[in-house]
Amino acid sequence: MRLLLADDNEMNVDLAVAALDGHDVVVERDGPGALKTGLQQHFDVVLLDVQMPGMTGLEVCRRLRDAGVRTPIIALTADAMPADIARGHDAGFDEYLTKPIAPAALSAAVERYRRAA
Repeated sequence: MRLLLADDNEMNVDLAVAALDGHDVVVERDGPGALKTGLQQHFDVVLLDVQMPGMTGLEVCRRLRDAGVRTPIIALTADAMPADIARGHDAGFDEYLTKPIAPAALSAAVERYRRAA
């Protein structure tokens, strides 16, 4: 599968890329880069850190949805209170994974969307 991973933390990126071994992972390090890449290229799944420089993952997700992108988008965040999750769903996230991300949970979340890809 072709995945867009947007996260500004190098350690989180390294862990996610290792967990997603076997997939084509394109990495962006900030919100504006994630938005631009998400609009210009096709991905089977988008993984967005909620707190990124330049533009939050919530805003990136909202703008992708407003532009008609229907690709599954998974939030990656430490903010997992019910109100945070509700804001994420309102922005258009399909799923919410809390940090620190367990590699098995990340891999399983992506695999749930393999059937749709």
